[in-house]
Amino acid sequence: MTDPAQPAELASLEPLEPLETGTASAAASGGDDVLVQLTRGGLAPAYNPYCRDKTFYRFLFCGVMIVLGCMMPFTADASRAGYQYMSGAIYTLIGIALIWSWWGAIAHNRPKGVNWVAMCFVPLLAITMNLIAFDPMAARMAAIEMGWLKDVAATMPSASFGEMFADIGGALAKKAEPAAKVEYFWRLFGPGQVFVFLGALLAEFSLIGGIVGGAKKNSAEKKAKMMAIAEKKRK
Repeated sequence: MTDPAQPAELASLEPLEPLETGTASAAASGGDDVLVQLTRGGLAPAYNPYCRDKTFYRFLFCGVMIVLGCMMPFTADASRAGYQYMSGAIYTLIGIALIWSWWGAIAHNRPKGVNWVAMCFVPLLAITMNLIAFDPMAARMAAIEMGWLKDVAATMPSASFGEMFADIGGALAKKAEPAAKVEYFWRLFGPGQVFVFLGALLAEFSLIGGIVGGAKKNSAEKKAKMMAIAEKKRK
């Protein structure tokens, strides 16, 4: 058996470097980036207390709306979801890209995926054209021929957009017939298209609002700098 080490020998085994290295030492010194990472470690990536820009969350919500709309019917055929059409597949891709890019933007507190927001103009334009050309009575006849709808009086939709808005008033007055007409009007158009349209519209409005707001901010900062320079020259 060997003799146990003496205290003098144990002294030579002390660590050559302090234990507070890397993340621990940086956190102790108050590094903001490390504190952000440590705080964010137990949070969902879609939420960041250091991300104060509401536009990031708005774009993420737009992506969720578009994907949700693509999971819903685009026509009166309730058995077929929107993503099963070619147009719906493209819209789904845009929606997923919005969620993916702005989820990361929130996590890193940096804008990413502005190009995908611009791509929302594609479903916005396409569905706007569908709304303009939509004929609910012709759509009803086609749905009956395809076997998607029964040819009974209860499935009669509002005949036009003007009548549909009038029926909304009747529905608010708790009348059953106008409410059913509004329901079948939007069922014939496709509730999925409505959600995709609203998501794309909100995304484009948010993008335009961000550009206008950024331009105003830059103009105000430039004006403040010019005033500060003029004030220095006076002194």
